[in-house]
Amino acid sequence: MLVAVDAGRAYVKTIVGTRRFTFPSKVSKARQRNFIQTLEDDMEIRYQGKDYFIGQLAEREGSFTRQMMTESKVNIETVLLILTALFQAGALGDVKLVTGVPINMYRDDERARLRAKLEGEHEVILNGTYRKINIKKAAITIEGGAAYWIHRRMGTVRIVDPGARTTNYATFKDGIFIDRESGTIPKGWDNVREADPEEMAAMLVGHLGGMWEPTDVVELIGGKAQDLLEPFKRVGFIYSTTFEDPQFANAIGYYALGKETLGE
Repeated sequence: MLVAVDAGRAYVKTIVGTRRFTFPSKVSKARQRNFIQTLEDDMEIRYQGKDYFIGQLAEREGSFTRQMMTESKVNIETVLLILTALFQAGALGDVKLVTGVPINMYRDDERARLRAKLEGEHEVILNGTYRKINIKKAAITIEGGAAYWIHRRMGTVRIVDPGARTTNYATFKDGIFIDRESGTIPKGWDNVREADPEEMAAMLVGHLGGMWEPTDVVELIGGKAQDLLEPFKRVGFIYSTTFEDPQFANAIGYYALGKETLGE
């Protein structure tokens, strides 16, 4: 079974076969509630002897709700979010996983530490249902740039992926990743002044304008790509475009890459 999980800092996006789903990237320790009202998408997980609220339940009922805002994704929050996504995907037994890290964190040591946390057997209880999930292989690629695998092509391909905390930008030329024209900007929708599309566009174009040509075709992805598109065109890259479902672009790219390299 192949599952692609984009564990973003705002939302987790998951692809399995023709199914796709998302939930907020929020985690908190579970707490005793006096009156329990369970909504359809509420998720409570038990992992390694500890109970956690995930997603909307963590937002609504968590006392100290955590959202991944560290540079590294090698942490318990990432593991819990990915295991929850795999559980929702129907994973049972052996699973092949594709996920990603920011471009600036795509280092051998970082990927090795993340794989060590993910690969192997995990016993999980989600909303009272027990499963043993064995991640046989965890393939880790680059956030943002993974969208290239949706429709690979020749020529110059620029991709910009503004997230909650960081913005990944990637360049491919004739199918080859160009590292010196790619990277991660330590700003995203949650830490740009007033989180305004105009401000975000100006910040990104100011960073990328000295590196990329204004006539380049730039593909914007991420949950707010549609809001960013017109401001981004006005202030710098007039031939910018986006995907039909830009929020899932990374996950779709992960899944396409996984089918090619790992098989379904």
